[in-house]
Amino acid sequence: MTESVTVRVPATTANLGPGFDCLGLSLDLWDEVTLAMGDAAASGRSVAAASQAGALSHQSEDHQYQELVRLASERFFAETGCPAQELEIACRRRIPLGRGLGSSAAAIVAGCVGANALAGTPLDWEELGRLAAQIEGHPDNSTPCLFGGFQVCILDEDRLVHQAVPFPEGLSCVLFIPDFALPTHETRKLLPKELSRAEVVFQTSRAALLVAALATGSLEHLRVATEDRLHQPARGQVFTGMWTLFDAAVEAGALCAYLSGGGPTVLALAQARPERIRAAFDEAAKALGIAGRIMSVNPSAMGAQVVSGTTAVTS
Repeated sequence: MTESVTVRVPATTANLGPGFDCLGLSLDLWDEVTLAMGDAAASGRSVAAASQAGALSHQSEDHQYQELVRLASERFFAETGCPAQELEIACRRRIPLGRGLGSSAAAIVAGCVGANALAGTPLDWEELGRLAAQIEGHPDNSTPCLFGGFQVCILDEDRLVHQAVPFPEGLSCVLFIPDFALPTHETRKLLPKELSRAEVVFQTSRAALLVAALATGSLEHLRVATEDRLHQPARGQVFTGMWTLFDAAVEAGALCAYLSGGGPTVLALAQARPERIRAAFDEAAKALGIAGRIMSVNPSAMGAQVVSGTTAVTS
């Protein structure tokens, strides 16, 4: 019987402009979550204390993240009929919370994968993907978080349908991460309830072009392919500086720029000289009076991983 397990889960960027709730990409930025039960709980407490000391944000955010891990693990035990366990949960977080980089999906995937490992892996990866997407409510973050890479994903009633798409090599992601949060559940209320026929054609044509451009390496199409009329205009009403940051990145040589997930992180895809885009983000943000941090990360072909576990010795 496994008593503790440590899971690594990546950040993700969803939507990529027009792919609302159906496109997502795994990023090389990782959280590490340890779930411990039984005699291993004492060591779990020491890990928790250490992780809080090195956390990038406040203890209240750590608690919020841990509770989401716990909720996902409880859903796993209820779904599988496995005996529910009292767990100690320790998190070493690097994915910023509430910034559009899939922190909630990372917590949910960690809870599902960790509980599955503790229970002896009664669910396969596809079943875990379905469960995580159902808990999250949409699959565009949880699916690349679990499986890695660039994923086209659909939650078809109670079934997860997804397909990995080749992602061009040599692209980097330059992120401007504002200091303020933009809660997804709040900004979703601003989204239009209806679209005209012309808007639907605009949206579907861009999403189709985006998948094709990335799959074939036709990078010259990315600026048009990441245009969106569904969620970014609505979220731009709250985050008005978003458009200026988009323009600054593209003028500095980015292939495209878009709002990552529900925001407020702005992500620019770069093929060369990402330092120019970082400098452009910095200059534009200062002119707008927006505090934040800038970082570069690579896309990741890897998804969630069980990196360690301890097993009780039985006679």
